[in-house]
Amino acid sequence: MKNGILRLVIIAILFTGGQISAQQKAEVLNLQDCIKIASDKSTTIIKGNNSVALSGAQLLAAYGQFLPNLVAGAGINYNGGNNFYSAAGPELVNLGRSQYNYQLASSLNLFSGYNNYASWKAAKLNQQMATLSLERARQQIELDITQSYLQVILDKKLVELDSANLVTSLKREDQLAMLTEVGRKSGTDLYQQQAQTSNDKLTLINAKGRLQNDKIILFQKLRIDSAENYELADIPVNDNAEASRYGNRDALVSQALQDRADYRSAQLNTQYADFLIKKYRSGYLPNVSLTGGIYNNGAWFNSLSINGNKDMPASQDAIPTQLYKYTYGLVGINASWNLFDRYLTKTNVAAAKIVADNAHIDYQDTKINIVASIKKAYNDYINAVQQIETVDKGLIAAQKAFEAVNGRYKEGAADFITVSNAQIVLLQAQQNKIQASVNMMLQKKVIDYYVGAGR
Repeated sequence: MKNGILRLVIIAILFTGGQISAQQKAEVLNLQDCIKIASDKSTTIIKGNNSVALSGAQLLAAYGQFLPNLVAGAGINYNGGNNFYSAAGPELVNLGRSQYNYQLASSLNLFSGYNNYASWKAAKLNQQMATLSLERARQQIELDITQSYLQVILDKKLVELDSANLVTSLKREDQLAMLTEVGRKSGTDLYQQQAQTSNDKLTLINAKGRLQNDKIILFQKLRIDSAENYELADIPVNDNAEASRYGNRDALVSQALQDRADYRSAQLNTQYADFLIKKYRSGYLPNVSLTGGIYNNGAWFNSLSINGNKDMPASQDAIPTQLYKYTYGLVGINASWNLFDRYLTKTNVAAAKIVADNAHIDYQDTKINIVASIKKAYNDYINAVQQIETVDKGLIAAQKAFEAVNGRYKEGAADFITVSNAQIVLLQAQQNKIQASVNMMLQKKVIDYYVGAGR
């Protein structure tokens, strides 16, 4: 008896005790922690944020086309040397002169053939699409991490079941060893139990191996190198069907067509493509702009001679005075109409129409795929509900059967094969129950993803 207890203690240390110190030192991560880490480190999310920022800059640039520009300029130059003038009489002028100028000009686009308006609307739609694409990427990461996290939780539950099953086998093996020793049981039962115990140990080893591998896969998705430094928090397994939320397929389809970010993005993309057509059609229309500005020129003669005679002016206004006095303004309206642009506008419009047609095709395909995915997810959910109902009954029956057969076996009224089969059936029923429960939880998460629901 003492040897049996010692063996149970050793088994417990081998399968659980070696991990206690590591778990105490490891950082514990829950599901939301994992989702946040994956989102923060995801290159898809990083690029998505960059796309949103880029679309914002493009929208600002498109809006700016409705505003007047303002251009300032200034210059200084010097010219000197001989110039020959013959219009009023032959004169040879030798001069050295410094010239100064500045200007402040502005232009306002009054009509661009709707190019600016279409560009602004397209840029606005592009920003909204970038935001929706980022939202959908976050939902995809959430589902992916949730699936991997729940797989680890399932592995943990299976390890617990296999550990408890092994303890049951070890206890029976110790009891059979004692009964065989005193002649109350045959050696055959002991040998069969030893074989079953060995098989239960192998099952537990395999279950723990799957647990470690699935943890590695999860941490790989989190881009964490060492899984040994972290432990995953347990979560309650909610296998409630929640029929009021998930039990109406038509309502789920309607919700998806209203909330799915990729569907809304596809819809906006059709509008975006239509505005591109309007943008390129503006090439058929004239452009009208209002321009205006102030200008000034000033000069300072350093030297001046005409036909060899010095002819410097008696006095010259100072440069600041000239730049103040000699200012003039200009306001005008300019119009231009490209009557023939070598078919450039026609080609651009034709290409934009093709892009718009493809956008409408993609929109319809997205709708078809959403409806199909919701129907499939709903069928999987109904299947999960049926599984829960079935395994609950099976687990109750298997538990009662094992308790009855095990009691009869202890009294000598049942053989080893019967009690061994009852134990195997009970383990399978327990495994089926936890698998069905985790699957139910996952199927609800899958439906949330397909209908576009947030966290």
